[in-house]
Amino acid sequence: MHLEDYAALGRSELRVSPLALGTMTFDEGFARQSGENQPAAVLGRYLELGGNYLDTGNGTMKAGGQTVVGSYVVQNSVRRDHLVIAAKFDVEWHGEALGRKAVVAGFEQALRRLRTDYLDLYWLDNWDIQAPLEEMLAALHDLVQSGKLRYFGISDAPAWKVAHAHLLAQSNGWAPFIGLQIEYSLAARLFEAELIPLARGLGLGVVSHSPLSGGLISGQYTRANNSGMMAGHAAKLAQRPDEQDLEIVDALFRVADELGTTTARVALAWAMARRGVSSTIIGVHTLAQLDEDIGALQVQLSPEQTATLDALTIPNPVIALPLPLQNAAPLCCVD
Repeated sequence: MHLEDYAALGRSELRVSPLALGTMTFDEGFARQSGENQPAAVLGRYLELGGNYLDTGNGTMKAGGQTVVGSYVVQNSVRRDHLVIAAKFDVEWHGEALGRKAVVAGFEQALRRLRTDYLDLYWLDNWDIQAPLEEMLAALHDLVQSGKLRYFGISDAPAWKVAHAHLLAQSNGWAPFIGLQIEYSLAARLFEAELIPLARGLGLGVVSHSPLSGGLISGQYTRANNSGMMAGHAAKLAQRPDEQDLEIVDALFRVADELGTTTARVALAWAMARRGVSSTIIGVHTLAQLDEDIGALQVQLSPEQTATLDALTIPNPVIALPLPLQNAAPLCCVD
């Protein structure tokens, strides 16, 4: 498989690379943390190898990444029609900035930062139950009708909300969601039980993010350095790694040894091969990291290896919802 082996995103005309380049790490804040950011070099290599999908995230929180992408495309005369550029609108909590005005304002800001006159894809992110769904869908439909937006999707939302939005769009003759973006990795399969079948049933393309679970299953955290990592970045974010994470890493090392590759590439290969997934977002700081991730395109897991990895993390639909989604669920669904 190669970056130019494009797949259709749902029932749209968008054709996207199997690995999308996330640009969150291009922001100055991340550059200061890593001390080794190479955004221009990373963008150049990704595009040179045939990659076409740039996921620029939420401009409010990661505006620098959008600015970097926009400047690079203009300064290097990259053909805009060869790219699929996506941005996010992050619904704010506590009922603030949830309506048409906020959706359109966020969209226009993204256009300015990206120095383009249209977006290929606009994601509604982190759904809030207080959001006026009809108003937001109507605003997105109007953006499509204006020619400034080709398609829109929804990110990290519960299945019932996606189905509700689809029904509203059908009933009102509005443009529908064409894609669903979710966290999906060996360490995060909760959404597999409902959202993946829903996406397939409604014809939504699936874009997965965090395929290495924030680095937890990349191979850099092992039982051998367990005490050190508990005070590190991963533990700070999620009070992890836990025993299941370590079991996943153990299995990834075994499969990687069998194939003569790395644990990160095996984890990425597993994520890319999931049924219904059109593209998987990676985020890197350096060319070395990009080359490592792109190497996963050449990894082919056997059915036996896939089954071994699958058995470690069979989704359990009765566990509690992730905290971001508890705010998006009816009260009767939250413990």
